[in-house]
Amino acid sequence: MKLLQSGWALALIATLLSLGTTTVLVIPELSKLTPPAVQVEEKLVLPAKLWSFKTDAMDELIKDLTTERAKLAEDEKRAVAMQSRAAAERSELDKKKAEIQAIRDEIDQRVVEIQEQEVKNLKTLAQTYSAMNASAAVAILRELDEDTAVKILSTMKVDRVGPILGEMAKTADRPGEDSMPKRAARITDKLRLLKTAKKETT
Repeated sequence: MKLLQSGWALALIATLLSLGTTTVLVIPELSKLTPPAVQVEEKLVLPAKLWSFKTDAMDELIKDLTTERAKLAEDEKRAVAMQSRAAAERSELDKKKAEIQAIRDEIDQRVVEIQEQEVKNLKTLAQTYSAMNASAAVAILRELDEDTAVKILSTMKVDRVGPILGEMAKTADRPGEDSMPKRAARITDKLRLLKTAKKETT
């Protein structure tokens, strides 16, 4: 009891009570006033995309590229069309060449050419056939190949050739033999196309 009556004891008790009250009442309130720890949200920073922005120059470039691409496509179509046309023209040209060659071959078959070394002998034969009557000449000529007959007749005088061809046209056909009128017509055509070989110069 004497302890309670002491001044310093009372002061100590008062201080302890004050600290206890402060601890119980004030500190919890202060903890409420303390702001919570700020949580920093980490954001994933992505690199900027290439061409993620637009400009007038870029728009113009894209427009030019689109135009050029369209032109290239059109040029390619024209090139394909030209190739097709060229192939068709080449095919037509090859066809015409083949037709011309066929005509040349046919003409070559119809054209008789007298070689220079034949001329002397042909003149001799022509004199012999000219001395015969037409029917006898036809009888021999029908046994010769047409080209030889043409060469002989071409060397004869015209007034002797006419009667021989006329007689040949009237001659009766033999079994298995070509028509004599047709043969006379072919000989006449070959006489028209006959050519004499040019003399070779030494």
